[in-house]
Order: sequence, then structure tokens, then C-alpha cells
Amino acid sequence: MTNARPEAMVSADQAVLVVGGYGAVGGGIVRALLRDSPCHVLVAGRSLERARAFCQVQGPRVTAVALGDGYLPVIEELPHRITVVVNCVEEASLWIALQCQAAGIHYVDVSATASVLDAVRTRWASGESQRSSAVLSVGVAPGLTNLLVRKACDQLGPLQHADITVLLGAGEVHGLAAIRWTLDRLGATFTLQTPAGAREVRAFGESRPVRLAEPYGRRTAYRFDFSEQHTLPRTLALQSAATWLCFDSRLVTQAFAWMARWRVRQWLPPDGLAKSLAWTAAHAPIGGNGFMVQVDALSQSGDRASWVVAGDGEAACTAAVAVWVARTLLVGRLAPGAHHIEEVLTLDEALAGCAPVLRRVEFNPM
Repeated sequence: MTNARPEAMVSADQAVLVVGGYGAVGGGIVRALLRDSPCHVLVAGRSLERARAFCQVQGPRVTAVALGDGYLPVIEELPHRITVVVNCVEEASLWIALQCQAAGIHYVDVSATASVLDAVRTRWASGESQRSSAVLSVGVAPGLTNLLVRKACDQLGPLQHADITVLLGAGEVHGLAAIRWTLDRLGATFTLQTPAGAREVRAFGESRPVRLAEPYGRRTAYRFDFSEQHTLPRTLALQSAATWLCFDSRLVTQAFAWMARWRVRQWLPPDGLAKSLAWTAAHAPIGGNGFMVQVDALSQSGDRASWVVAGDGEAACTAAVAVWVARTLLVGRLAPGAHHIEEVLTLDEALAGCAPVLRRVEFNPM
């Protein structure tokens, strides 16, 4: 690929359907598509009323459409040709992806659960139609995390291990679905391939001291079940990978560790807790909205190096990455089939396609 702006070649009669397009991430995707491309944007979700209310203030190039129970909108009845579907509703990923494949529509998935992405990729590969592309692991984690590890592989050669640290801003207002997704995984166990072999670990049950690029410095990060640590050993032939999570506020990081230790999600209503955290971030933030992703890689020859990207707003950057991938698909620049983002795109392309939302950070941990 070149760094030419793909939206310059997008046709105005094309449409992108954004499932969950009125949510925190989906709304950012819709607004960025309207700003950066001439295509029409269709917004669907669980509530047609909410989709209509959102579209009313977005201008003439956006339309609310009904998302049937288990079915995409009837494509033949729409005034614009759906070329790409961007899905922000994880529990709907598999059936939406399969319908996209059957119809020859490109598919972009911002899910962060490994089992969901594995199911989409497996079913897509076994399908008869391979006219379109599915790009998985799109966003920050997974997404930028994957691209940083690919950068490490490209520069260091085959890797023994990659530690991926995700620092999120405690003051960013996330959607309830994203907060609930995080809370559901606090203290949950999962199996991970480690340098010592496969073992069962627990989210926020094990910590790692890490030196991050400025302005964050030395931090304590905790294991968390983002999907890239499961998929990268397969796509990039790593021996092992681990993802660690912390917040810009040390107090918030320790609060999440406390909630995991005492299994708060089991004795407090998760919806109520999610709403409380969302309210706190909106009205009494104790952190910022900046985020950073850092990969510390060890090659098979023993070389070590780190790569870092940062941005303002994890949700905004997830939207920027998703829109960049969607624009790439709109002009047909990827081969048919299901791909994780690191298999078909690079970090340098992401930095060019998502500027100024995303930036590289120079860092030497030695």
C-alpha cells in the first residue's frame, strides 16, 4: 500500500453501515466517515429510535436503518450500495460477519474478545464465498497493539516474547458497553501461552513493574484478557505474548486491582457499577483522557527494543483506526479473506492514516 489518501478514490454512491453507530465508539466512526469520505453512512443498532435521534443532527449523508433480529437491513431496498460494514456490537459479530461474507460485503470488527474473533475467522475461512475481506482486531487493544508487535517483528526478527502494556486515561468517558466489558473480565481466569508454557492466569491477578515512556514513567500494570496476546503467537509466530493494563491514575489502577481481588463484580450489580464509573469519569475525573500503548519485545537472538504510540482518547483513536481500515476496504486494496489487522496493514500506515489522532513516541528503556 501507499500512503495516498484512500478517501480520494471512494465513490459517493457507496455506503458504510455502522452497527452500534450511535454509541461512544460507533458515533465517532460515523462522524469521522462523514468528515473524511464522500460515502453515505447508515446507522443501525438495537434501537431504531436512538439511531434516528443520532442521525438527525449528523446531516444529509447519514440514515438510520432497522437492524432486524439476526438480520442485516435488506440491502436491495437501500438507496446506496453497502460496501463495508463496521461492527461495534460484539455479541452480534458472528452472524453479521457471515451475512457480509454471503453478500460480498467487506467487514470490520472492533471486538476485543479472542473467542469472538476466532469464531469469525474460522467460519469466514470455511465459507464458500471469498469475494470480500474481513479485518479483525481493529482499534487500540487489539489493533494498535497488534501493529506494534508486527513492527517489532519486522525490525528485530522472530520474537521470543512481547509484553504489551496498555495505559488508559482514567478521565475518559467510555460507553457503558465498554465499561461493562471491562468489569465482566475483572478477576476472570483465562489460559495464556507464556514463556514457561500454557498456564491459567487471572485478570488483575498478577502485576508487572514497567517503565513507560514519558510522561508516565514507572508503573505497575496488571494482566488483562485483551485478544491480541492470544492471536499474535499464531499470526506472527511469536513464542508468547502478554497484555498488561493500567491507568494514568495510580489510584484507579489500584482500585481495579482491589475490585478484582475481592471479586466485586460478583456481589455488586454490574450495570449499576458501570453507570457509577461512567458518572464519575464524566463529573469527577481523577485522570486524563490520554492513552499509551507500549510493546517491549525480546527477539529469538536475545535483542530487546520497545515501540510506543500515544493518543488523546482511546474511543476516538479506536474510531480513527476503524475508519482508516474502512476507507482502505472501500477502494478494494485488501485481498479477500479474513485477516487480523497485523496481517495486512502496518504501523507506519496507521500513523499516516490516523494522524493527528495517533502519534509515535520515541522511547529508549535502557
